[in-house]
Amino acid sequence: MVLNGEHRPMNTETIGILAGLATAFFSALSYLISRHHGNKAGGGSLRLLVFAHVLMGIVCLPLAWLLCPDPLPPAAAWIPPLVGSSLTYLLGQAAVFAALKRVDASQLAPLLGLKIAVIALLATFVLSQPLSGRQWLAVAISGAAVAMLQRSGHPAHPAAPWSVLGSVIAICLCFAISDLYIVALINAVQGSGAVVGMPATDVVGRLQAGGFAMAATYVLCGLIALPFVGRAARGRSGGWGAASQYAAAWLASMAGLYICFGLVGPVFGNILQSTRGIMAVGLGALLASLGWHDLEQPVDRQTLVRRVVAAAMMTAAIACYAV
Repeated sequence: MVLNGEHRPMNTETIGILAGLATAFFSALSYLISRHHGNKAGGGSLRLLVFAHVLMGIVCLPLAWLLCPDPLPPAAAWIPPLVGSSLTYLLGQAAVFAALKRVDASQLAPLLGLKIAVIALLATFVLSQPLSGRQWLAVAISGAAVAMLQRSGHPAHPAAPWSVLGSVIAICLCFAISDLYIVALINAVQGSGAVVGMPATDVVGRLQAGGFAMAATYVLCGLIALPFVGRAARGRSGGWGAASQYAAAWLASMAGLYICFGLVGPVFGNILQSTRGIMAVGLGALLASLGWHDLEQPVDRQTLVRRVVAAAMMTAAIACYAV
């Protein structure tokens, strides 16, 4: 099989695909957890965001030490992409938490497929790289999917507020930039030679390079979040249990993301990751049917079908853009 112009062993592709699908599932699950706990009164979103990243930093600290390459690459090679990926990721996450206070996860997750439109605009107007007709078709498909989602809300909430689209664009921009930094970080670590004694061309070595990149990123994110713990906890008790739930789901998602990007690259990885929209719609429908209306508002069958179709269109748009 050929991906991004490169031939890769089937075992590498299989691991990368499974990791990408795992990323999509746990990402969709984390959005539901965030909406559930983040909507609580008293700064629930800030508390969840800060506490979860402190916990993830603590968990990732020994992992980063275990997977640290020997010798460590020059700081100039891996520190800049580490800082870049961490800062853009945190900005994107803050925007996600803000958006989930206003819309269901099953509405937000498919909208994140608008990353394709953001990438197209960046390529055209910032990088001066003309797009093909097929790529502009992909942008049009993603726009049509957004229009469908805007008609697919519960009667009490007929559509995602148009103001949310501003947050979605900010999220997509931050995550698109973060994706590029992630790949640069993995490449910098892998370029140092052996990672925990494995050859740079070995699949296990590549996996460990991705693991170190992920762990180092979340250690840094935890350090950035640490000074805000006092403010997030001020006048309130608890919150660590909810943060641990979110942290577990998000770390599982990110482990899959770094493995996926490391093995199959960000283009195919984003196609796989975009299936989170379909998964979020399915999870939302299941939870709503079980009576968890604080997570997802119940919708009729016609609305559910529109959401599924719109999410599938977003995935198709990304595939069309990338092929």
